[in-house]
Amino acid sequence: MQINFIDNWEKVDVDLDELTKALETGDSQRYNGKELSKVAKKWKKYSKRGVSQAYLLKELEEDGTACAYYAYSITDGVIPEETLEQIREICARSLSAGEMEMNGIDFDPADWWGTNPEYLTKLVNKGQADELYYHLSAELYPMGIVITTRGVKKRKADRLACSAVAWGYKETGLFAKKNSYMSVLIHNEEL
Repeated sequence: MQINFIDNWEKVDVDLDELTKALETGDSQRYNGKELSKVAKKWKKYSKRGVSQAYLLKELEEDGTACAYYAYSITDGVIPEETLEQIREICARSLSAGEMEMNGIDFDPADWWGTNPEYLTKLVNKGQADELYYHLSAELYPMGIVITTRGVKKRKADRLACSAVAWGYKETGLFAKKNSYMSVLIHNEEL
């Protein structure tokens, strides 16, 4: 087992206003390219949408799989450093390898995946949640913070080096899919 295997990548400083402009209009000198155009096409389908810094919380590489937990803000796109450090400390202390693998396996960063903090909060309130992911989601959602997981084959671990996220709120769907925050991570090479 290897932990913190992608710490050698530097988080890119993302201009959120410029990234929003790039996704909305495609008119950005700084952010352009085929991958961002793909993101924009789906992103614009959501009436409630935004962009955020992507904050790496914890990563794990084990048994040929690399997975990572990220947080992002659905308010202003930024998570205060003090809050971020507290979340990272909780993850470092309490987030198990088994839970990370189970929640992150085969969730490619370049694909759209959903997190439903409202549903997870209901499970926590009913005493039906035993994973840290559920409890963190329930605690952080009122602060405008959403947790998401991603996982790839070990040989593709560099795809987890992402510094931004585009998100959209899915208002329709069945059960846990309704009221989900759909998100896609944007790789540093695109930024």
